[in-house]
Amino acid sequence: MNLIRSLMTLFLLCVVAVCIAGWVWSGNQPPQKQVAARCVLGLCMAMALGSTALLWTAREGDVMK
Repeated sequence: MNLIRSLMTLFLLCVVAVCIAGWVWSGNQPPQKQVAARCVLGLCMAMALGSTALLWTAREGDVMK
């Protein structure tokens, strides 16, 4: 189970890294596109970090309940 959690965490950290790169890249966009892109990237980053936290706090028996 920890191997699966570790692999999923690695994937989610890659998603966070892509979000950070997109955040930096969107700084060169016009203001309307910048706000929209950063809003979406912020939501993706929050979901990835939240998923990682839930992944490691879940107990093994709680999955199917």
